[in-house]
Amino acid sequence: MILAITLFILYFAGAWAMLRSVSNRRLELLAWCLSLAAIFAHSEAIVHMMRLVGSFSIGLLEAISLLAWTLAVLACLICIDRQNRVLGAILFASAACGAAVTGTGHSYAEAAKVGWELTAHILLSLGAAALLFAAAVTAVLLVILDRRLRTRRIADISNALPPLDTLEKVMFRLIGTGFALLTLALFTGFVFVTNLFTQHLFQKTVLSIIAWLLFGVLLIGRVRYGWRGRSAVRWTLSGFGVLALAYFGSKFVLEYLLGRHWG
Repeated sequence: MILAITLFILYFAGAWAMLRSVSNRRLELLAWCLSLAAIFAHSEAIVHMMRLVGSFSIGLLEAISLLAWTLAVLACLICIDRQNRVLGAILFASAACGAAVTGTGHSYAEAAKVGWELTAHILLSLGAAALLFAAAVTAVLLVILDRRLRTRRIADISNALPPLDTLEKVMFRLIGTGFALLTLALFTGFVFVTNLFTQHLFQKTVLSIIAWLLFGVLLIGRVRYGWRGRSAVRWTLSGFGVLALAYFGSKFVLEYLLGRHWG
């Protein structure tokens, strides 16, 4: 519990300092120190957890913690560009919420040692989820920025957020990269996970494919028909909603309602 509270405080402090560093450059060093310290402490906690329960013997709360770590690393990369630090700060705050459950989940005994194939599948899935979560957050920022532009209440955030077109490009870059990782995650799942369509994984697989189709249609619409604005935002939020339901929703049902577990 102490570790989880410490991680939450570090991440949240890093998010606050990163957000303030947009207008106050003197806080930049503090922001990076807090953020990197949080990631380092979180990494140590994850390694310790893996030593205790097995490399990828993870339940719902462990998966949330791993996703939070992935989001924090992604936030660091995003914050390199000062224009994107509002987005990065939101991701750090999200990582704080996810890291708050570190070390509080269940441990599960695996019947056999996990091979590199399943390891790759899980890592690709987490990477895709982090990128597409960031895209969903960017979509929400687009909605907020668009509404403020329409009501001419833009002065208070004009220096913090990039222009609307730039923010939209960031969203589609995140979607494109996340879609590529999701494609690889599904491919490795079909090739290496022999029981992918068992009773425990059928819903997760179908929902993941639906999410993949939604993002695929969005990217095709962007390239061929120039989709943007509210249509792009709706497709992005719908796609991530289905993806979150596929992995975390199915894990919740499986572990907390049915009392079972799978990787």
